[in-house]
Amino acid sequence: MKKIIFILTLLFSTNLISQSTQWLPMVINEGKDAEYLELEKNWMQINQALIDDGYINNWSVWKRTRKEGDDGWAQYFVIIGNNDEMSFDSNEFNNYLRKVFKGKSQRAIQKMISNNGIFSERRNLLLNWVGGTIYSGSDLVPGDKMYFHYMTQKNDNFEDLEMNVWKPIADDQILDGIRKFWGLAKIDQKSENFTGVYTHLAINIMNGDTFNQTQDSYTDWNFETIQLMSLVQDSRDMLDAEELTLIYIAN
Repeated sequence: MKKIIFILTLLFSTNLISQSTQWLPMVINEGKDAEYLELEKNWMQINQALIDDGYINNWSVWKRTRKEGDDGWAQYFVIIGNNDEMSFDSNEFNNYLRKVFKGKSQRAIQKMISNNGIFSERRNLLLNWVGGTIYSGSDLVPGDKMYFHYMTQKNDNFEDLEMNVWKPIADDQILDGIRKFWGLAKIDQKSENFTGVYTHLAINIMNGDTFNQTQDSYTDWNFETIQLMSLVQDSRDMLDAEELTLIYIAN
């Protein structure tokens, strides 16, 4: 049975972490959630076929937990683990559509995958992984949570500090059964309509409802760790965590 490493094929092999990831924040028109989720259910079938043939590594849809005053933020995120060694043209993609929706007319297929009137805005980030922990824990299923921080690098030491100071703390949390995964990804490309100045994303997947517990872990740090973490904090600006809930996953 394949281990679900979700969106980003997180680190079960050095080959997978070398692959890029598409991070797609979706802003949905008011009252269109049900139509959007039905659309993504159709796209899940297409992406499963692409995964089966090695064109992508995984695909998932996550719903963001709303916050007060966050109008204009994406309500959903689509995350695609790319296989950078594979590509396909429009003719091949049309073949997949006919294969997945066998017996349906071209008109019916286009209606099933049409997003007309659903999106207010779609944004696009291309991520490349800096590094992270192993993934340890059960397969991800709909309803599971993921947390991420937008980060902005402030100095040249930022990535080294994250990997050499914070990652060992995350490793210990995995051994303690608190955490499933932590990873750091660099934003290498972003669409013009993504206006944030962020340079990186930090991803957290926990065991149960333990994320807030890890936010207070500094109470257990010794003096040396506190001093090193102050260097980490000085090396970047970080927004508060965003909570995502898994809706669909193909792998």
